[in-house]
Amino acid sequence: MERTPRQMLAAAALAAAALMLAQPAAADPDWNRLDDPLQGGIGLHAGRIGGSGLAFKWPLRWFLQLQVAGGLWHTDGEQRHNVGVEVNYLLRQDPRLRFFLVGGWSYSNHRDEFVADDGATDWTEDPSWASGFGVGAEYLMGSRWSLKGDVDFTYRQDKDSITLWPQVGVFFYW
Repeated sequence: MERTPRQMLAAAALAAAALMLAQPAAADPDWNRLDDPLQGGIGLHAGRIGGSGLAFKWPLRWFLQLQVAGGLWHTDGEQRHNVGVEVNYLLRQDPRLRFFLVGGWSYSNHRDEFVADDGATDWTEDPSWASGFGVGAEYLMGSRWSLKGDVDFTYRQDKDSITLWPQVGVFFYW
């Protein structure tokens, strides 16, 4: 007997409902749960010292986390690359809120294509690096998502200056 698309959709919906009802109720989201400590994370990060783009977080110790982020943006005549590494030292960890110190380093490169006087295509490069430190907070929104923000004193090698820069990130923890 061949099933119609409507019957297959109804069967899939019934199976999904049965699976949701069969699973035990999850405990409230909490950074401090021993049965599900929310160790590693993946997400998006935007910042001067932490990198901009896809981000990964790993615990080195329960109070020390490593984050690596970066991205590639290419168009026909422009290329941008960046990578950032930062360490978060937890000062306080409540069930849904973390306060931390942050320190990091990043490298970025911006290349533009141009046509030289002889008609050949060439690239101009603008590499730079930055480093810094600051304070931040991360809030657990729901069971596995978090929103992270920090403010950092940042040294930029290309500008030879120290300025205050914000950073933000959104992460999914497993």
